[in-house]
Amino acid sequence: MDDIADFLRRHPPFDTLDEGTLATVAASAESQSHAARDAIFESAVATAEHAYVVRRGSVELLIDGRLFDVRGAGEMFGFASVLEEGPLGFVARAGEDDTLVYRIPADAIRPVLERPEAVRFVARTLSAGMRLLAGAGREQLDAAGRPAGELIRAPALVCAPETTVREAARRMVEAGATCVVVELGDRLGIVTDRDIRTRVLAAGAGPDAPLAEVMTAPAWTIAADRSGTEALLEMLDHGIRHLPVLAPGRRLLGVLDDVDLMASEQRAPFRLRARVARAPDAGAVAAAASELPRMLIALHDAGVPAGAIGRMLASLHDSITRRLIELAHAELGPPPVPYTWLATGSFGRREPFPSSDVDCALAWDGPDDDRELRARIEALARRVLEGLSAAGLPPDGHGAVASSPLFARSIAAWQEAARSWAQDPDRGRGLMLLSVVVESDPVWGATDAPAALARAFAQTPDRDQMLGRLAAAALAERPPTGFLRDFVLHSSGERRGVLDIKRGGLLPIESLARWSGLAAGVTAASTRARLDASEEAGTLAAADAAILRDAFELVCELRMEHQVEQLRTGREPDDLIDPKVLTSLTRSALKDAFRAVARVQRGIAAQQGLSPR
Repeated sequence: MDDIADFLRRHPPFDTLDEGTLATVAASAESQSHAARDAIFESAVATAEHAYVVRRGSVELLIDGRLFDVRGAGEMFGFASVLEEGPLGFVARAGEDDTLVYRIPADAIRPVLERPEAVRFVARTLSAGMRLLAGAGREQLDAAGRPAGELIRAPALVCAPETTVREAARRMVEAGATCVVVELGDRLGIVTDRDIRTRVLAAGAGPDAPLAEVMTAPAWTIAADRSGTEALLEMLDHGIRHLPVLAPGRRLLGVLDDVDLMASEQRAPFRLRARVARAPDAGAVAAAASELPRMLIALHDAGVPAGAIGRMLASLHDSITRRLIELAHAELGPPPVPYTWLATGSFGRREPFPSSDVDCALAWDGPDDDRELRARIEALARRVLEGLSAAGLPPDGHGAVASSPLFARSIAAWQEAARSWAQDPDRGRGLMLLSVVVESDPVWGATDAPAALARAFAQTPDRDQMLGRLAAAALAERPPTGFLRDFVLHSSGERRGVLDIKRGGLLPIESLARWSGLAAGVTAASTRARLDASEEAGTLAAADAAILRDAFELVCELRMEHQVEQLRTGREPDDLIDPKVLTSLTRSALKDAFRAVARVQRGIAAQQGLSPR
């Protein structure tokens, strides 16, 4: 039994068990050996009475004869059927000779998976299972999750800056490359085949021009240990198709291009972005954006995680907004002062969903009391917001938009207001308007508005009152306590027939991350980044930060699944989930996540001397 226990403790969800419980589970495990293609589960409609952990070899999972997943050493299968007491949904067979699995009975595995500490394992397994059953291939999921350094297919083609375009093009043809990296000493430049067409042939630069005259420098790069999904998002955020990959010490390993990372469904955001950039008017922008629902469905079905889909949606929102601003400038004329258009709320955090409306603000470098200037800026904002609404990105229904005087101010006025709100958060809707300061992402314009607003908050000596109000607000957002038959139970004792996944699931976590992140000195950032920074700074305990990250992942996947299904059937996406459609496994995972978040809230309340409502 010691050998089995030693193996299990190295793999989730067994890695968080105490020694006594681990020994009990190990004692219940039965070893089974199989030759290649031996059946382990023969019937997809049967209900499993055991969960299985692969010790050696591999196990293939099939649906209707089609391989949809392979489980290797340390991975588990069959447990969802045990928890739900429902059909497996797949058959399982040994993938190779001398495959060894541990068979753990239901009464031993259930207590392991029903603990709050197992939220992380269940959440990730659930979300991966959703994507696999939707038809995503294993190879595609592996590419998304693998480090960028492992995805490189060939060494980079590197040239000196004085190399001529003619010589570089010849070398690209010989190497079958679509770009050349230019070595600049302390940084890199890049020239792509498209650059040669547009900057050399179309713009009239001669073939004997040096690469230094046509390159993009510095080139956007990515570290080798970042994931394929992160590389894809970097490309989309910056509108590029090639990304040099660097090892520690800034050693160039190679160059990723979009083909390395994306199936056809995942190239859709790039195609949509290109259509938006070419749109001659707001109507054409709206026509291009009409592809958004189909694109989101395809990305979800292709196995892209909810967080990555949100980032792609945020990038496309930025592209649409920028094009509408360009068109408004052409029609109305640009304002006479530099300004920045800021995305706030979920788009500012880079975490929108299909149901998200648009929160935005404007900050300009100039006087705040010039009526003519303000009228021109507000007219521009109204025109852009009309275009966004026509493109399927409706403005915030509560008026938190750039056409409102509350959300359109000079940089100096924003700074003064931020200092005032930090000292007196209840004055002038300060707590709500603070979102512009701490949750904004620049979409257009080259002013220093984001940094100036962040400094205004960070440098205010009396911001403790604001942090206290944010902590109280975070504790006021209470998650449900669980489920009773087809009702959602709340801490007040109320029973509701629907689960509001945003209010009950996301808001408590987002609010805690906002407060702890600001206490750690982090302003504009995603929820995940705030939780990481909070853990590093000590404003959240490491265990609490881990619980909130795992619960956030689970709730985001469930919310995205719900809204994508609504898009698929032509319905308006919302956050109201009928508990009857949730499997018992999902209910169990949600209940554990809700309880874990509530436990974090109670701990923070005690630490801050507050009472959660």
